[in-house]
Parts: sequence; C-alpha cells; structure tokens
Amino acid sequence: MGAMYRVNHLSWWKDELPSEDEYQSARASLDKAGWEVDYILTHCCSTSVQDELSGGFYQADTLTDFLDEITQRCEFKYHFFGHYNMDRIIQKKYALLYEQSIRLKL
Repeated sequence: MGAMYRVNHLSWWKDELPSEDEYQSARASLDKAGWEVDYILTHCCSTSVQDELSGGFYQADTLTDFLDEITQRCEFKYHFFGHYNMDRIIQKKYALLYEQSIRLKL
C-alpha cells in the first residue's frame, strides 16, 4: 500500500480487466455501427493518451492497448474517461473528467 498506482493483488486484480470475449463483443458492436460513434465513455484511456498524460509513467495493459485500437479505428467526436483524478483536455477530443461535469448532446 502507499504506491502511487494500483498494485496487482493488493489494490486491483487482473480479473477486473475485460476478457477476450468481451473485447470481441465490443469489436462486433462497433462493426455493426460501422466504427462510427459520437462518444466513447470508458474508465481509463488508451495507451497513447495515457503516455501523453503521464509522460510514460503509467504502464500499458491489455485494456489500454485495446482502447488504442478503438480510438485509432473508430470515428468519434470525443472520448470521455476518468480514473486519473484530474480534469484535462488532451488533443482536443480526449476529455479526462474528475470533478468537472458536462452535459452531452444526443
């Protein structure tokens, strides 16, 4: 405890990550949508955004790598995520939200 990030088997567990079936289900849903959505809403962000946000401090995992795939393949207006406990806009279309609230137009 006391680490700056979560530690496997102490403050998080690998089973929290999506399974391969869940990744495939997400890809199938995006296939049906033609890989075009208005918004992406997730807890964490893609590896590339995470690297920019942290200067490479945070380690990539299967989920952040998967989100890299999604944000590279998908057409979207904004990707909203939290997890990193700050409010920040990154590259104009990635919104890290912590204390800030926003209203989405549907």
